[in-house]
Amino acid sequence: MTGDGQRTRDFHFPALVNGLDFLVGAVRSLSGDNGQPGPRDVKYAVLHLQAAVETLLKARLEMHSPELVWTKVGAFDQRKHEAGDFSSCSVKTALERLHETVQIESTIDPEEDSLKQLGNLRNRIMHFGWKDTVVAVQARTIPVLDLLVSFVNTDVLPHVDQPAEAWSAEQQMEQVRAGFKHLTDFIALRMRGVRGQLEGYEHATAACRSCGQFAVVLDGGAHDLVCLLCGKQYGTGEEAAWEFIGASKHVSIQDGGGDLDGCGTCGAYAVIMTPLANSPEEDSWVCFGCGSSFEGVCTFCGQATDLVPGMEDMCSDCYEIRFDNF
Repeated sequence: MTGDGQRTRDFHFPALVNGLDFLVGAVRSLSGDNGQPGPRDVKYAVLHLQAAVETLLKARLEMHSPELVWTKVGAFDQRKHEAGDFSSCSVKTALERLHETVQIESTIDPEEDSLKQLGNLRNRIMHFGWKDTVVAVQARTIPVLDLLVSFVNTDVLPHVDQPAEAWSAEQQMEQVRAGFKHLTDFIALRMRGVRGQLEGYEHATAACRSCGQFAVVLDGGAHDLVCLLCGKQYGTGEEAAWEFIGASKHVSIQDGGGDLDGCGTCGAYAVIMTPLANSPEEDSWVCFGCGSSFEGVCTFCGQATDLVPGMEDMCSDCYEIRFDNF
């Protein structure tokens, strides 16, 4: 007994229980009260979700063979492993080993973009500072939660040998499923609220860099582009285009680079390749200044326009000039 009469409790979190505890905490923080968590809740939700990803993947590796958790498999030492005195593998390496060595049924791709985005978000929070909207983070984490819930259900729970641990894990997953449904219902409700503003503009709607949802309408030459779901503000079409490619016009020119490609419709230098709502699985040439989409960019004049049939890199104007000169 302790001095205050309270019985001491052991600190014991096996790898799987620990990973699921991080996952429960992340979902609980993301859901909040009526889908409205505070900024601090969301910050810790991201940190806990990233920890859940790493811990759950490595817990599954350890079920198969503990040395697979080590960065250098051949250096495995049981005593150091139990003491935590080693470097563990990255998330990407863990997924590769789960596919190649453990041969799990999960379809999580080692190059999965949602996991990369979560890792980047976690790094910004930890090292560089961070500014975003709560809804953006909620929406951005849903794909990761979906992957983890499927992974645990399919590839983890069926392989838990200890009945007590299996029961505990199932209880934790019940909390995760309930919180996940609450979160997805909330985001779906928000999307339904802006659906009327998105309908008919699928050809000129890009996916938000913050929340990942196709809710940034480019049509109409708006000077202040904004995500209709999370409220992320991008400024002008040109500013938005540079942000979408993760670069800066000033830095590009300073380093000897050039401007973005020009638009054959409005003349703005704001043409990039990005997925659009009407073709989410492939990149399309689109102008962020007016929303016009194109077949490609002429390599001779640098303008985005319809290209000459059979000529994949030349517009009709440049073709006529070259033909006349010839």
